[in-house]
Amino acid sequence: MEKYKKVKREKIIEMDMLRAICAIAVVIIHTSGYTLINSVKGSVSYNVSLSLNQITRFSVPLFLFLSGLGLGISYKRDESYFKFLKKRVFKIIPPYILWGSLYLILIQKNYDYRSWGELFLKGDKVFYHLYYIPLIMTLYIIFPIFYPLFKRIEGVIFCLLISLGATYFGHYYNIPDLTLDIFSKRNAIFWNVYFVSGVYISRKVNNLIRRTKTHKVKIMIILIICVICLIGESFIGLKSGKSLDYSTTFIRPSVMIYSYIVMLYVFSKSYRKSIGVKILREISKSSFSIYLIHPMVLYYYMKIFSKNNLNMGTLWFLVSSILVSTGIPYLLWNIKDKFDKLSYVSNE
Repeated sequence: MEKYKKVKREKIIEMDMLRAICAIAVVIIHTSGYTLINSVKGSVSYNVSLSLNQITRFSVPLFLFLSGLGLGISYKRDESYFKFLKKRVFKIIPPYILWGSLYLILIQKNYDYRSWGELFLKGDKVFYHLYYIPLIMTLYIIFPIFYPLFKRIEGVIFCLLISLGATYFGHYYNIPDLTLDIFSKRNAIFWNVYFVSGVYISRKVNNLIRRTKTHKVKIMIILIICVICLIGESFIGLKSGKSLDYSTTFIRPSVMIYSYIVMLYVFSKSYRKSIGVKILREISKSSFSIYLIHPMVLYYYMKIFSKNNLNMGTLWFLVSSILVSTGIPYLLWNIKDKFDKLSYVSNE
């Protein structure tokens, strides 16, 4: 018999808030990255975009954490393996194939369809952000097999040692321009602890949320310290001659610690009915679409700037690109959602 009762996922507003914040954070990482490389080093826009780029580095780690948390809450032990895969993995394949094909045709201009299979298996070879899809599918595939281990603290510790060891070695002993495929962001060894810790916490998530709300101030202070250290680490790395990618990457031990503190901070907040909470709920529901589509929107938005000789290294570009790259994917999702509901009603 399970020691902890299953929790109802739909009642955990903190999960929705965290998912929405992660979706916005992913957009900020990509928009700030382009602002950064187009701005003058040391300028206000350079410093702001670099700082924002680092502050939002919790996004993908906590997306994985939420995936593990959601699966742990909803998983039924008596469900067959292939039924589980059909519900989870095959749900994300159609939009992945659709949008991946559009990236290859419209942006990459790759019409060698015979090579597409290998590209889709890697994800980031289709477009830079799509490494996440093969990564999450890998974790979904192994989840039912290793669930008995993932729900135990020993499993979390084991995965922590793997992820932390790989991250430490990959960051501090990997030459920045090393091209070995093992150092690819899609390699699950760097990320598995986020997913597995989510699975483990799923059995006691309500208790965790209650406890964080009694330590709001402490968590906030720790978060501020982490933000200062994370931003400082990047500036120091760049000043010492390290590359931009090396100094800002997800794959750093400091990002691992910071991500969990952000999760605790979001869980510690109280969310009453307000316009802000309503907006975040909507973004949460459309988060997968925002993740898939926003780089395409950003690509064409940048083309408009380039065609009109507008400067992309400004705060105006940073703010406007965040709004456009979040808003248009949300509108597309909203249109599709309404169409699906109308189709469902008409078939009743």
